[in-house]
Amino acid sequence: MRGSRAIAGVACLAWASVAAAAQEAHGPRAAPDEFLGGVVAESRILYPLQVGSWMAESEHRYPDQRLGVSVRYVDNLKQRWIDLYFYPAGPQVAQMLAAVSASERVSIGLAARAEARTAEFGDLAPLTLGGPGADAAGVPAWEMGLRYRGEGLASAMLLFARQMYLVKARASAAEPPATVGSLQGELRAFMESVADRVRIASTGTCWLPARIELVPRLPDPQQALASYRDGDEVAAVVLGDRALVATGQADRATEIAAQLAGSLYPGCVAPELIEPEVPPALREIRIEYRRPQRAPDLRAPPAASPHAPSRATG
Repeated sequence: MRGSRAIAGVACLAWASVAAAAQEAHGPRAAPDEFLGGVVAESRILYPLQVGSWMAESEHRYPDQRLGVSVRYVDNLKQRWIDLYFYPAGPQVAQMLAAVSASERVSIGLAARAEARTAEFGDLAPLTLGGPGADAAGVPAWEMGLRYRGEGLASAMLLFARQMYLVKARASAAEPPATVGSLQGELRAFMESVADRVRIASTGTCWLPARIELVPRLPDPQQALASYRDGDEVAAVVLGDRALVATGQADRATEIAAQLAGSLYPGCVAPELIEPEVPPALREIRIEYRRPQRAPDLRAPPAASPHAPSRATG
């Protein structure tokens, strides 16, 4: 597809930010583990085979795993497509969705410039996706419309966050008969259904019950990635890839670590629970992440520090 790649740091933006903050404030011991291949070693994504008149036609896995996977949907009657992307983006992606969306806008602009195209952008705007299965608050999302001057081409983008992933849809069509507004309306309906039906689960060092350390005295919670309080007392903290639990809470250590994992790493499950049941209307994407390869440093042990990608899709 045209303009499918551009220099930008969208995927892993949220994780890189939280990792950098931990490294700066507390030093290497408090820094999170490498995100892909560490915090998240495996993921399972279930997506719908059909969304209204749109049929899933093909999948594409990008060589750089940070760029995730995409699924192309086609509507044979309209002779058009929608591309659905799943980027691994880190535990804080929901809180940083506005910043991630702005970065994606920059990415699209750079892609157009690299191909000598002129993109006219509409406003990047927040919205809430509803749908039959949405809770009362709905699903926070961002959308943007644009057109390519001189090409008679309208385009639209819509994205939301789900379980440490960014889920994004892109569509483009000739204008007329399509308009930017009509494409945005189609993407809203499409993504309301996707948000209602898509399922994502991951495992890795994010599953803190497998990394419990009982300690007689807990470190300062301000030096931790997360903390758990029992009344006014701090009962556990997450430091690096470990759940440090006060010895007085030993009988509840697994329960506490599971709650910390669910709060800090949405969608993380125990390794033995990663395999889903796949209903007939859904298809499964299985991903095993490799740790990035680095040249050995003979002066010191290898350090794990997340890096934002240099490219993004869509």
